[in-house]
Amino acid sequence: MIMINESGKGDFGHEKASLNEQLEKEQEKLRKLGEEALKNGIPLTQDEAFMAQNRKVDALVVKIIKETEQHRKKQRER
Repeated sequence: MIMINESGKGDFGHEKASLNEQLEKEQEKLRKLGEEALKNGIPLTQDEAFMAQNRKVDALVVKIIKETEQHRKKQRER
Protein backbone atom coordinates (compact mmCIF):
# COMPACT_ATOMS: atom_id res chain seq x y z
CA MET A 1 0.00 0.00 0.00
CA ILE A 2 1.35 3.40 -0.96
CA MET A 3 0.11 6.45 0.88
CA ILE A 4 -1.06 9.43 -1.18
CA ASN A 5 0.40 12.74 -0.06
CA GLU A 6 -1.11 16.21 -0.46
CA SER A 7 0.24 16.59 -3.98
CA GLY A 8 -1.65 13.46 -5.03
CA LYS A 9 1.53 11.50 -5.60
CA GLY A 10 2.32 8.22 -3.91
CA ASP A 11 4.46 8.52 -0.80
CA PHE A 12 6.58 5.44 -1.45
CA GLY A 13 9.44 6.66 0.73
CA HIS A 14 7.20 6.91 3.79
CA GLU A 15 5.67 3.48 3.17
CA LYS A 16 9.07 1.89 2.63
CA ALA A 17 10.41 3.47 5.82
CA SER A 18 7.43 2.13 7.75
CA LEU A 19 7.95 -1.37 6.34
CA ASN A 20 11.67 -1.18 7.08
CA GLU A 21 10.94 -0.16 10.68
CA GLN A 22 8.51 -3.05 11.02
CA LEU A 23 11.11 -5.41 9.54
CA GLU A 24 13.73 -4.24 12.03
CA LYS A 25 11.36 -4.88 14.95
CA GLU A 26 10.45 -8.33 13.68
CA GLN A 27 14.11 -9.19 13.04
CA GLU A 28 14.94 -8.17 16.61
CA LYS A 29 12.20 -10.48 17.91
CA LEU A 30 13.63 -13.25 15.74
CA ARG A 31 17.14 -12.65 17.07
CA LYS A 32 15.92 -12.82 20.67
CA LEU A 33 13.96 -16.02 20.02
CA GLY A 34 17.03 -17.53 18.35
CA GLU A 35 19.28 -16.65 21.26
CA GLU A 36 16.78 -18.08 23.74
CA ALA A 37 16.40 -21.32 21.80
CA LEU A 38 20.14 -21.79 21.48
CA LYS A 39 20.65 -20.99 25.16
CA ASN A 40 18.14 -23.75 25.97
CA GLY A 41 19.84 -26.19 23.61
CA ILE A 42 16.94 -26.27 21.14
CA PRO A 43 17.85 -26.43 17.45
CA LEU A 44 16.35 -23.42 15.70
CA THR A 45 14.48 -25.55 13.16
CA GLN A 46 12.74 -27.36 16.02
CA ASP A 47 11.69 -24.21 17.87
CA GLU A 48 8.12 -23.41 16.77
CA ALA A 49 8.17 -19.80 18.00
CA PHE A 50 11.44 -19.13 16.17
CA MET A 51 10.20 -20.72 12.94
CA ALA A 52 6.90 -18.79 13.06
CA GLN A 53 8.77 -15.52 13.56
CA ASN A 54 11.18 -16.47 10.78
CA ARG A 55 8.25 -16.93 8.40
CA LYS A 56 6.89 -13.53 9.46
CA VAL A 57 10.25 -11.87 8.70
CA ASP A 58 10.45 -13.70 5.36
CA ALA A 59 6.97 -12.47 4.40
CA LEU A 60 7.92 -8.88 5.23
CA VAL A 61 11.08 -9.12 3.12
CA VAL A 62 9.04 -10.41 0.18
CA LYS A 63 6.52 -7.59 0.64
CA ILE A 64 9.28 -4.95 0.67
CA ILE A 65 10.88 -6.41 -2.45
CA LYS A 66 7.56 -6.55 -4.32
CA GLU A 67 6.64 -2.98 -3.40
CA THR A 68 10.10 -1.75 -4.38
CA GLU A 69 9.81 -3.51 -7.75
CA GLN A 70 6.33 -2.02 -8.32
CA HIS A 71 7.64 1.45 -7.50
CA ARG A 72 10.57 1.05 -9.90
CA LYS A 73 8.26 -0.19 -12.63
CA LYS A 74 5.98 2.83 -12.19
CA GLN A 75 8.99 5.16 -12.24
CA ARG A 76 10.15 3.67 -15.56
CA GLU A 77 6.65 4.09 -17.06
CA ARG A 78 6.74 7.86 -16.48
